[in-house]
Amino acid sequence: MSARTDLAAELDSHVAALDVLSEQEAADLLGLFRNARRTETTALNAAIDDMVGVLPKPFRGVTKRIMFGDIAGQ
Repeated sequence: MSARTDLAAELDSHVAALDVLSEQEAADLLGLFRNARRTETTALNAAIDDMVGVLPKPFRGVTKRIMFGDIAGQ
């Protein structure tokens, strides 16, 4: 697959602006997009751990699964 196709898949649709990007620009943007998503996921998991961390230990894991399902990596 090309970077442009992968970027369209990451965006869940084809955006007309992708047609004017070179393959290298699309690859760079794809890398930035994926890195931002990883950073956001890491920050969200840390925020969830901080929030749930104030609960007594026996309730932490159960609370995360009830409130967030698999988003917290449980």
